[in-house]
Amino acid sequence: MSIAPYTIQDWLFSRAQGRFDLDLAESGVQFQLLRDVPLEPDWEMDYSLDRGTHELRARIGALYDDTQTPGAPVQEDRRDVVVTHGAQEALYLLYRSVLRPGDHVITTAPGWQQAWEVPAHIGCEVTVLDWRPGAAFDAAALERAMRPETRMLILNSPCNPSGRLLTQADWDAVLEVARAHDLLVVNDEEYLLDFAESVTHRHERSVSVSGLSKVYGLPALRVGWAKGPADIIEQMVNYKRYTTVSNSLVWERAAARVLADREPHLKRYHTLVEGGRARLEAFAAEHADTLELVRPENTPFAWLHLNTAVSSQQFAEELLEKRRTLVMPAEVFGSERGLRISYARPADVLDEGLRRLSAQLAESA
Repeated sequence: MSIAPYTIQDWLFSRAQGRFDLDLAESGVQFQLLRDVPLEPDWEMDYSLDRGTHELRARIGALYDDTQTPGAPVQEDRRDVVVTHGAQEALYLLYRSVLRPGDHVITTAPGWQQAWEVPAHIGCEVTVLDWRPGAAFDAAALERAMRPETRMLILNSPCNPSGRLLTQADWDAVLEVARAHDLLVVNDEEYLLDFAESVTHRHERSVSVSGLSKVYGLPALRVGWAKGPADIIEQMVNYKRYTTVSNSLVWERAAARVLADREPHLKRYHTLVEGGRARLEAFAAEHADTLELVRPENTPFAWLHLNTAVSSQQFAEELLEKRRTLVMPAEVFGSERGLRISYARPADVLDEGLRRLSAQLAESA
């Protein structure tokens, strides 16, 4: 059975390629440069370990334990962490390792297509709950969706593409259901800044997935990870041996250094997010007749409800064709009438992007 086309990646890497010179679609902060990454010319060009180097796994684990002293050496062999080729591989390995045909999976939309398509491709039944940008999470709908064969709940908080967080009340309600039905709870935590708030501290049977692409602006490193129960991580490691085997030893060493001194990276993240958010809010206020901003909760992108004569897909296509500017239409996330706009950009880049967006709004109103 073939898997459905991946609409997000098809839009970014196929249909839009070569047609834009201004990118407001990327879901992380403005990327960094190679000179910003600490490298050593004497590093070996060998394989890494299938689960990731000891040092990198220890530094990742320390994020969750809140025990890391910047720059301090680490020795612990973390069997509850696996390093992957980006966060998406971590999620793929998890689904392939844990789920079986006939299992029932619950996730939310708008969201990441992988969360419903890969389980369905495995042979699972999938329920997609509607968590619209700006709306409260419907815990009652979660309870109604439960079945005897429900095995996994896939969440994304902070959420891509809405920029919203589950509140403490949301978490309380969600985990009451999860405990009652013995669910494995998976949270995509790519945009989580403080891992003391991770799902792994809220629920014993849970997996956190994250990486260095979005917050750190280092997607070229392709370093992601999963942290969870050791038995589940071990299953993921075994599946990884059949796919990418290991990550780059060079990039894992660079990643370990980034995490050993992560404060400058977090400071850069906050600077870009806070500066861009003020510009985005002013833009949204100016165009209140054609769009509504769902205020992001510290993510580098925001959701705009769109009120135009054309669909958000058509709007994005016309913006691309006429103004060479790339944004993400709601349709690629399983929704409609919305755009995801990346705003954690240098001021001149964002200002020009919003100027072009404004011109397209005037034409499409």
